[in-house]
Amino acid sequence: MNTKSIILAGAFALGFASMARAATQYVYMTGSTAARNAFYLTIIDGATVFDATPTVVAQGNSDPSKATYHLFHGKIGGADTILKAHWSGSEGGISDITGSATETFLDDSAVSSSSSPGPFANSTVDLAAADNDKAYSRNPSAAITGTKVCIIPFIWVKEKGSAAGLLNVTDQTVRQALKGYAVLSQFTGNPADTTFVYVTGRDNQSGTRVNQFGDCGFGIFSSPFMVQIAANGSMIDQGGFGTYLGDYGYSSGGTVATQMGYDLSQPTAVDAANGTGVEKFSVIAYLGRSDANTAEANGATDLTCNGVAYSNAAIQQGLYNLWGNEYVYRRNTSTSQ
Repeated sequence: MNTKSIILAGAFALGFASMARAATQYVYMTGSTAARNAFYLTIIDGATVFDATPTVVAQGNSDPSKATYHLFHGKIGGADTILKAHWSGSEGGISDITGSATETFLDDSAVSSSSSPGPFANSTVDLAAADNDKAYSRNPSAAITGTKVCIIPFIWVKEKGSAAGLLNVTDQTVRQALKGYAVLSQFTGNPADTTFVYVTGRDNQSGTRVNQFGDCGFGIFSSPFMVQIAANGSMIDQGGFGTYLGDYGYSSGGTVATQMGYDLSQPTAVDAANGTGVEKFSVIAYLGRSDANTAEANGATDLTCNGVAYSNAAIQQGLYNLWGNEYVYRRNTSTSQ
């Protein structure tokens, strides 16, 4: 991802230009968690967006580049500017700037924290980062204008302790698994592999989810049947009555990456959804490249997709299709100078 793109600075300028000149300019941004790391690095580089390295307040993660909330303070074009970000997911960001709803941002008095204690303040949203064109979203007729800033790749990974022979996913096997489960032999070609493969992933506010569901042909408006896994490797009973499968998506790719490190080889990791309670199982997930790196560090493994491994060269050559265009959107009511 080209985080130094000059176009990104132009995209931010669209939001700034709509605001009245004051002692301090405020800009409020929501959107993509998959691209959050790239935006963070671009914003703090002291050249692409701000005139110099801004001060940063980050809450929600010990790694500031993965925080849920950011407050950046510095000068842009000589004007004192505070940029506040709440990384709510691409679809959530598009929804934020489509209507008049407010989102939660850090108050000016907030300090950095690995949790999210606030204090918080609400505001309408000026800009939204999204992993997909609005035409390829849940709000295709949104009255917003986007600037394409880069591309963002996505990766399928398998959770730590999943079947060793699970190395590749295809559009067909992904579609099947999203319906609730797929038999491992569909992935490996070995009829002796009779355990099940499940999907975990993002909620419907995610552009990562939109890209994956669209690319594999499952349908961006279709509701999946996914699982969530506890730290001991057990399937989480979502309702307390043996409900393990449903549209149980996470609000952040970072949370998915954390789950990918929960070891399914533990004795407590047994198939409670479709088995008798003793069978092992595997879990796969879709992530942006940055979150996939975190998942790998936690013990997960990258999978090839349709027989092709992720690489920048494979994307450039048209061999690897799991990627999206990253946009920064503004309301059509905003004007630029």
